[in-house]
Amino acid sequence: MANASTKRIALLGFELESNRFAPVVGKTEFTGKLVLKGADMMADLATENPRSPGTLVGFTRTMDKTGSWTPVPIMVAGAGAAGAVEHAYYLEIKDEMLRRLEAEMPVDGVYFCEHGAAVTTEISDPDGDLFASVRALVGPDVPLVSTLDLHANISDKMVGSTDLLVAYRTNPHVDHFERGAEAARAMVELM
Repeated sequence: MANASTKRIALLGFELESNRFAPVVGKTEFTGKLVLKGADMMADLATENPRSPGTLVGFTRTMDKTGSWTPVPIMVAGAGAAGAVEHAYYLEIKDEMLRRLEAEMPVDGVYFCEHGAAVTTEISDPDGDLFASVRALVGPDVPLVSTLDLHANISDKMVGSTDLLVAYRTNPHVDHFERGAEAARAMVELM
């Protein structure tokens, strides 16, 4: 059990780089690529070669070095580069993330590993929708930090719902770990 001074940081992620010319993706594609929840996230992150996004690895390993914190693993889902996600499956992911997060409240911070260029078959900004939904749940005073691809589709909703967006700096993307580490250092400063 963590002591009272330990900061509880929720870990979430939705990584999809949508291309409207590619076939629509759903549960099968996500579960075939990456869907981790709760303790399974932490077990994966403890391995030598995690399946989790490199930004999540960089964030958690840097937080481990910064001092006392308690990871609150919620859910990470990713399908890589693909088409739009079926809206019903997006809502399933969103609802599960929010339910799991609400069950873990209160938290002292939220970290999102995102891609930032997702679309669903019905909405063009699921990233902003997720950020706004989490912000509504945790309130205005809890730091919300996210990492994004350098060509993410940044919306007003994404910016208005977060405290910091950290973009990759390289293409090809070889700096995932470093950007996750940057997000962790910023989270500590924000708290």
